[in-house]
Amino acid sequence: MNAKERVRIAMRGGMADRVPFIPQICVPHAARVLGLPFEETLLDVVQNPLRMNRLTFECVKMYGVDGLRAWLPGEPQDVVKVGEYWYGRDLQTGEQLGRVDFEGGGGVLPSDEPTVETDEDIDAISIPSVDEIKASGKLTGIKEIIDEAGEDYFVISAPPAFTVEELTWMRGKITAMMDLYDRPEFCHKYLEKAYTISINHAKALIDIGIDGLMIADTYGGVVAPHHFKEFCQAYWIRWVKEVRAYNPDVIIYLHICGHSSHLFELMANTGVDCIEPLDNLGGVSVADAKVRIGDRVALMGGMNTYRLAHGTLEEVIADTERCLSEGGPNGGYLLASGDMLPTETSVEKVRTMLEMATAYRYDLERGPLSPRV
Repeated sequence: MNAKERVRIAMRGGMADRVPFIPQICVPHAARVLGLPFEETLLDVVQNPLRMNRLTFECVKMYGVDGLRAWLPGEPQDVVKVGEYWYGRDLQTGEQLGRVDFEGGGGVLPSDEPTVETDEDIDAISIPSVDEIKASGKLTGIKEIIDEAGEDYFVISAPPAFTVEELTWMRGKITAMMDLYDRPEFCHKYLEKAYTISINHAKALIDIGIDGLMIADTYGGVVAPHHFKEFCQAYWIRWVKEVRAYNPDVIIYLHICGHSSHLFELMANTGVDCIEPLDNLGGVSVADAKVRIGDRVALMGGMNTYRLAHGTLEEVIADTERCLSEGGPNGGYLLASGDMLPTETSVEKVRTMLEMATAYRYDLERGPLSPRV
């Protein structure tokens, strides 16, 4: 069974030949384990965004894991150092943008200054068509990876966010949270436009052959439950239905990091195939998710990111055993980090996790689980 088949079966809730492993590699980890100069490489990716996915793919091939996330590239930016920090800078206007992220997933962190203030600002935002997105060249790097990956890797991408996550980018985190209470109609007006932009990108990604789509919302788990239903879940349900109508074969999974246990049933009700990353540091239990919604959606993630970054190999082995024993029975589970793979994670830890996932096999003829870990 090839990796593409393996991941697809598991994401649909089935039993593949073994548990798939997609560790959620980002550029900082790739730069470190590929032996590249760390700061120089991350600054270069800001200036040359098409390099981002190529570095991740090279790292994935080095490990031999089952898949990767290929991000939509941002616009190229200049970089400037102010004091002890590096910042992105708009190539056209020279405006100083967000701080370059050396501690998380790389790229440029969003500013907390609102960039959309009025209904007129929203009206001025253009919506590129599917054909315009494909003709823009922004998907060229992802298409090259899809073609090179063949059947050996499951390739995932994330269309632009269109729920609370997107509001925090355009309005700043604190302002966006207040807007949910003070300006709900304004929020919906903006999200309706963001929704259409995201849908068109999803369709363009499907057209170039993407295997899976990730819906991400970093802040979905911190808003009030009634706001989650109104500004997140309702949009996700619509989005999933529209994408399914366009292509029922594409895999869709939902990412809410941090504490999300209280949202499990709401997440499962969106119609997605899988939820992740089951953040252990956020108090999320793979076992709890398996019992509550494991019969409705697949599960991915659960590995403790602190142990991956700073724990011993023995602690990572024990944590891998926990995730496999809690998520693996009866299929529908993919081993992964409880968010992105930490930059500091050693090659030895990742390879050990892959070995353990590879050893966790299913008896496809008889059905029961045959773990060998």
